[in-house]
Amino acid sequence: MKILGSVGKFHLADHVDSCFSQWTLNFMKGAGHIDGEIMETLWSGMNKVSGAARSMTKAHRQETLDDYMRDSNWKKTVGIGKFLLFKLFAINIFIFS
Repeated sequence: MKILGSVGKFHLADHVDSCFSQWTLNFMKGAGHIDGEIMETLWSGMNKVSGAARSMTKAHRQETLDDYMRDSNWKKTVGIGKFLLFKLFAINIFIFS
């Protein structure tokens, strides 16, 4: 299996123009237009933490939000194999059915 890197469309707009053709999902053969952005998927989880963080001091709020994001990143790292396997089978079922 070959895994290619890319930059999400929303984030790519902030890069220099020379990055666009190399890293955009638009020109990658077989790239789907799902899961191209990750920030939007994190907001719903952050809403659970943000209510409690409002009353915290600036330093405590920063630590709490950092801890939440670290935990989120750790869970994604641990689950990446299962996620990619699911996506592979989901795509194959869609293509061959």
